[in-house]
Amino acid sequence: MFSSPYFADDKQFYPMRLLFWKPLLYRWFLFKAGKIKNSKQFSFPKSLQDREKTVFFVPEDKKIAKVIVDELPSDCFKSILFVAHGDLEIIFSKKKATVTYYTDKGCRYGEPLFEKLEYQIKNFAPLACIYPGPYKPQFLYLALVSGASLRAGFDCVHEYPFLNISLHQLKTISPARMMARYFTKDEKDSKESKDAKG
Repeated sequence: MFSSPYFADDKQFYPMRLLFWKPLLYRWFLFKAGKIKNSKQFSFPKSLQDREKTVFFVPEDKKIAKVIVDELPSDCFKSILFVAHGDLEIIFSKKKATVTYYTDKGCRYGEPLFEKLEYQIKNFAPLACIYPGPYKPQFLYLALVSGASLRAGFDCVHEYPFLNISLHQLKTISPARMMARYFTKDEKDSKESKDAKG
């Protein structure tokens, strides 16, 4: 009996383990998500700069993850729930961040750890969800059921409606740095907000 990267080894998921074609996987996860209402309004990237609650699916590549975590402004860690592979724990060890970790086996639909992830994400009630990729169908499902109105990724037109903002990668800057900079306020914006307070 083979093991699926998307579903638990439980008997009830045996038929789904035969699904490997991306459109069928996506359709199944959309069905499981049910009808999702997006009633909250958002402004991109202002919602990220204003430190709205955000779920951030951290790429498993350690170099990319380190760039993202190091580039993010330290004050935004309070409003982000990071979802990261257990191998990335060292990257977050010196940061004051809220992180929920998963394992390769535990991140499959139907596993107790996956159900815990889903509960934590829904309970966090984010306005935004950032998923730079590479995309896993079960994590796209989590992005959709998170309740976030803003769900962004890179070159993810085919991942709609799981993600609803598709960013285009630039040749002059890495996607990791580009994503981190969306959380940074322009100096002009921060000066205007200081003037308004003072």
